[in-house]
Amino acid sequence: MIKKLLFLTLTCGFFLALVTQANQDKSTFISLLDEAGLDFQLPKEFHRIDVQSNEFFPYEYAVRKNNDSMEIRYSVRPLSRIEIDYEDPHNAAPEPNHIFNMMFNALIGQLSNGGSSPHREYSAGDAKAKFNADWAGLSLFDIQPDYSSDFKQAFLLALHKNNLSDAYLVILFNDYESIKPQLEQAMQSLRFK
Repeated sequence: MIKKLLFLTLTCGFFLALVTQANQDKSTFISLLDEAGLDFQLPKEFHRIDVQSNEFFPYEYAVRKNNDSMEIRYSVRPLSRIEIDYEDPHNAAPEPNHIFNMMFNALIGQLSNGGSSPHREYSAGDAKAKFNADWAGLSLFDIQPDYSSDFKQAFLLALHKNNLSDAYLVILFNDYESIKPQLEQAMQSLRFK
């Protein structure tokens, strides 16, 4: 309960600042990517699908593997749009460049269906080499059924570039062994310029 309250308090302005429209067209997504300094590459054997309204974690774009074994939901958050609603007379509001790790952990708690949620942060060198990011984190967990009724598990890949943006890929699947060969390609579909 406290984790969800913390998540809602920290992210209320964060998500309200970016209005997500269901079935957003690709040109709008591309404009958002440009603002966020990101490049998108459609993974092989994937196709675009409609965005579904979702209270747990809004997203702007989604693709699904042609054999329906995997879905990737993309959430892009330019730092210039983040508004932090913070009222503590004894401390300054957190700066958007310093909340990415807290957001990553809060999202794991929000999206996971309980149980173990192993996660790790990439080294600064690996984050830069793989995603041209200043920070990156990855987590694996059973997904909250209200976020996806089609899939049971998810990887959450979080990317941060200082003074630019945060981006999140939620990679949904049911069978890890069947998606393992395509996982690296899926994670490389979004990276900073």
